Amino acid sequence: MKKWLALILAATITLSACGKSDEKVSLEKDIDKLEKEQKKLKKQKEEVTKERDKLKKEAADIEKEIDAKADSDSED
Repeated sequence: MKKWLALILAATITLSACGKSDEKVSLEKDIDKLEKEQKKLKKQKEEVTKERDKLKKEAADIEKEIDAKADSDSED
């Protein structure tokens, strides 16, 4: 009887340890996936920031152009 209890206990411990290693592998895969996604999002953010800065510069240039044209029209 003691042998059976010891065997059942050993099997339970072994199975629970295997489950934890599977869980660990799954979590590591999830971490890798999230890290890749984070890199992708950082790159996308940089691209959007550059585009925003470019558009701001264009808007400022257009505004200067309009002001210059308005000044030249008012002088006439």
